[in-house]
Amino acid sequence: MKLLKTNTKQKLLLVILLLIGFSIQAQIKKSFTPRYNSTINGDITIIANNTISRTATGSYTAAADNHDFVDNVYVDIDSDTSTFNSSNATLVNPAPNASCLEIDKVLLYWAAADKGLDVNGVETDNQPNWNYNNVKLRLPGQTSYSTITADEVIYRGRDETPHFGFDPYVCVKDITSSVNSLSNPFGVYQVANVEGKIGFLVNHTGTNTGTSGGWQIVFVYKSPDLNNKNITLFDGYVNVSQTVNNFDFSITGFQTVPNGPVKANVTFGALEGDRVLNGDSFQILDSNNNYTNLTTTLRASDNFFNSRITTNGVNFTNRVPASTNTLGFDAAVFPLTNTNNNLINNNQTSATFRLTSNQETYGLYLFGLAVEVYQPKLESLFTVTPTSVTPTNTTQIATYTASVTNTGNDDATNVVLSTIIPIGSELVTPITGLPTGVTYTYNTTTRALTFTVANGVLDAGENLIINYDTTINDNCYYLTNTCSDILSSSLSASYNGNLNIKGFNSVSSTDTDSCGVGNNMSATVTVNEPAPATWITQAGDLDRTVSCDDSTALTNAQSLVPVPSCVGLTPIKTSGPFVQDAQCPSNGTYTNTWNFTDACGRTIANYVQIITVTDTTPPTFTAPADIEIFTDASCNYDASVAQTGDVTNETDNCSTGLNATFSDSVVAGSCEGTFVITRTWSLVDDCGNAAPTQTQTITVSDNTPPTFTAPADIEIFTDASCNYDASV
Repeated sequence: MKLLKTNTKQKLLLVILLLIGFSIQAQIKKSFTPRYNSTINGDITIIANNTISRTATGSYTAAADNHDFVDNVYVDIDSDTSTFNSSNATLVNPAPNASCLEIDKVLLYWAAADKGLDVNGVETDNQPNWNYNNVKLRLPGQTSYSTITADEVIYRGRDETPHFGFDPYVCVKDITSSVNSLSNPFGVYQVANVEGKIGFLVNHTGTNTGTSGGWQIVFVYKSPDLNNKNITLFDGYVNVSQTVNNFDFSITGFQTVPNGPVKANVTFGALEGDRVLNGDSFQILDSNNNYTNLTTTLRASDNFFNSRITTNGVNFTNRVPASTNTLGFDAAVFPLTNTNNNLINNNQTSATFRLTSNQETYGLYLFGLAVEVYQPKLESLFTVTPTSVTPTNTTQIATYTASVTNTGNDDATNVVLSTIIPIGSELVTPITGLPTGVTYTYNTTTRALTFTVANGVLDAGENLIINYDTTINDNCYYLTNTCSDILSSSLSASYNGNLNIKGFNSVSSTDTDSCGVGNNMSATVTVNEPAPATWITQAGDLDRTVSCDDSTALTNAQSLVPVPSCVGLTPIKTSGPFVQDAQCPSNGTYTNTWNFTDACGRTIANYVQIITVTDTTPPTFTAPADIEIFTDASCNYDASVAQTGDVTNETDNCSTGLNATFSDSVVAGSCEGTFVITRTWSLVDDCGNAAPTQTQTITVSDNTPPTFTAPADIEIFTDASCNYDASV
């Protein structure tokens, strides 16, 4: 809420006083500015008491003015020697039927006329051992005072040169945190040591002004069950008199309801309002653009400031002492009498007030207004199901539900709902089943999902429900990235009112408390740690058997890599050495292993590859050629000749230094002294691979003819029968 200077074109955000006439500027001692401003479901109330009266403990009820006496005294109800005055008041629950009532702001004001004593022409302090900007405070349930210091001295007349009038001062202290720390804020509030002038007071102009002083606590409270109000508390100090008056100020920034009665509560605090002396008025610029006197029970239109503490049109007497004549101290809270909206009308956004007087002098230090306002209020419950998933290689769906309700009293327009699809999931498009009047866009780069709601869908009291799905990324995404995660989403709403057209924003909640207040927490999906990745390549699939002489096959076998179930996981290879076969050096094995570590820090079990190197190829050779050897005359042969003829072309794929061996078999020849040697050659490599045997035939022959001497020639004769003796 803003205050405006009514005779200027420039709009200011702070309260500004309308200066009428050349002399009023001297009476604006401290311009009124907002101390508190909020639009809440709540209201304001006060407690107060005066500190200067006719007796220390008694309740003064007679009708007289404070300047009628020369012997006014401090009110002092306690027996504490450290206090020179004290009084109390009791705060009761202002809305006992409202649930979850909370105190939103508590402001303590204290004010008094403080013109000092003149000693030899020098003005001295009324309480030389006490600082006027300190008071003692005892809250409900407490048994001792605490000394507090004002957050701000709003005004002090004694600081002016020359001093002003009766040297009033006003101090303020925000005690919200202290009150909210109590187990129960309701009960007795006691204030002591409010410095001020007692006895008799003639101001600096020689006029009998009289003593006055008191304290006032303003409470702003709220509850979900209360009407929405724009509450602003202003403080400053302005002095109004017969000759210097007509102090105007305006407030703006609220929007009254479009139809029906307009309701508002007013609070104020003032010094020097006399009971009998009239002529002082509190006015409002009404719906017909005329200044109309405000009235409420016990406050007449021409004697509004009249030394009373009133709440809702009755004397506030729940205090000690309970004087109904507070001798120059005024405090009140009251409902604005707005019959037929004659003072504040429907759809009104500002109000102008005037302080005036024709004989009374008084000073206003506090003004507050709680206007029932008109505005939309979007409350969103944003949830997701399920709230916990364990990723697998099968698609899983998370369903988000946004339930948006306009709990305000104005229609919501230009509604835009937006969220961000969290990384680790993907929006399922197209989104189907949206309510009529709701459309969406999705930016795949920024991952921003935006719903646009047509005007008329979220009028006051209306609700809409939006559902959409996301897919949770598979287990490989989490095993190669974050292992587990929290997918967090919230729904933001931006909108305007139909009548209250300013912009509003709200953030979703996942739940509400017993008071119906949202927790403003994000909807979350907890992604649990997936099961470890596995090897797609089956055990043994990379095992190979290669020949010892096939380097290409060995290279190819060594280049094989097992495949994990997640592409983003890179196996790390540990190459094993060649382990020879003890019986065959060219035979042996290579044992290689792979493993990888996932994003959870887990190392997969080794994948093992065995490359077996074998030698199955027999050697080759060429046996010596067949030979024939001959015996000598003595039927002997040269055996060394039989050993001649080397094996040639002894080769093997892997073994070296091989030598063929032989074995002989001998068979007698066809004639005496001859025979045939069958020599069988064999060659075996280092791995026991045997070449086919080859035979060599060595023939031992007798090619020496025999020798002899034939008998001498003889002559024989036949017998008579012509036969011869053959034996001869």
